[in-house]
Amino acid sequence: MNKKWLYSLLSVVFAVGMLAACNGDMDDDPGMPEEGDDMGEEGDI
Repeated sequence: MNKKWLYSLLSVVFAVGMLAACNGDMDDDPGMPEEGDDMGEEGDI
């Protein structure tokens, strides 16, 4: 009986963790260039 509750609790914790990790906003990513930023285009040599 105790294992059943433990597995249920761990499943809920895992599901909440996955949802929290996937709920990121792409606008806050510093690695993504801005829309008006031309630094990645070819032909700027």
